[in-house]
Amino acid sequence: MRCQHRIIKKNLFSARGKGALFPAAALILAAVLAFGGCSSNKRNRPVDDGVNPIVIPHENLLESSYNAGDILAQALKRQSLPMNRPMLASSLVNIDNLEESSTFGRLVSEQIASRLAQHGYPFVELKLRQDSVFIKEGQGEFLLSRELRHLGETHDAAAVLVGTYAVTEDLVFVSVRLVRTQDNTVIAGHDYQLYNSDIVESLLR
Repeated sequence: MRCQHRIIKKNLFSARGKGALFPAAALILAAVLAFGGCSSNKRNRPVDDGVNPIVIPHENLLESSYNAGDILAQALKRQSLPMNRPMLASSLVNIDNLEESSTFGRLVSEQIASRLAQHGYPFVELKLRQDSVFIKEGQGEFLLSRELRHLGETHDAAAVLVGTYAVTEDLVFVSVRLVRTQDNTVIAGHDYQLYNSDIVESLLR
């Protein structure tokens, strides 16, 4: 809520002449009420302490994808990944069924890859079958499939963009990773939430 000191001040002065409050008292009361209201708002706001970051779901699909691309690009710069070697992009898949994707999964992957390309990282576009992306390992963990690693070697790709999404009634949880094709090492990653709006829901069908 916004501070309402101007409204309070106006209302208090309008009562002048009716024996309600003297101007000086009105000013003091308005200041106290306004300060109290603003202080209360600040106390109720979550604080980012650097350890437990504030997670605010994104409302815009393209904005969330571009933000993910920016974060991945910054991580790649810290990794000193050679920019002369291309990367591959695969569609995001449903975390409950690694062989299932959707228009949402394909679109988000393309948007993130586009953003990374804007940062100077080249991409090779491949149309992969969903069952050629991951293999299950252990308790729900997954690695790049041998086929995808082979494609990476064929195209001399340094890494591949992969990811999963989980859908709830209100939110979609997205997890994207850049995995080095040589040894399945995650060299960059980002997790975020997106409101499950009507548009997003239609892309998930």
